[in-house]
Amino acid sequence: MKFEVLIDKNCKEPKIIIHTDKMTDEIGEIIKRISETYTDTITAFSQRGAEIVECKDILSIFSENQKIHLQTEKEKYTVNARLYELEEKLDSKIFIRISNSEIVNIRKIIHMDVSLAGTICIFLQGNFKAYVSRRYVPRIKKVLGIRR
Repeated sequence: MKFEVLIDKNCKEPKIIIHTDKMTDEIGEIIKRISETYTDTITAFSQRGAEIVECKDILSIFSENQKIHLQTEKEKYTVNARLYELEEKLDSKIFIRISNSEIVNIRKIIHMDVSLAGTICIFLQGNFKAYVSRRYVPRIKKVLGIRR
């Protein structure tokens, strides 16, 4: 199998094209893996029913009352997936786990209080707060470049 990458400064979004004489299990597996890499949307549920939520709008995803929820600035949704499954599908450069029960969008962080003994309080857009558990503090500090 050959791979070819073409660099085009006019290209706004990457596009993958597979040239082949027939569909094979190997090509099917490649397509499956590429399409499962990261997701731009998550299907979530509100009082109105199923909705498509764009990942860029998500503040945090968390476990509460044995259900998984995602929070945007406007609304709280329920998701039919496990936290680790969502963590695998989300872009790890944008979403980071801060505890066993929560993942946050680092692009939605306004500021952090690192003065708390052994933990970090994260303030997110829309007046939301989240706490980094002690177990995740070293990792969060490394990812976000905190040296205290």
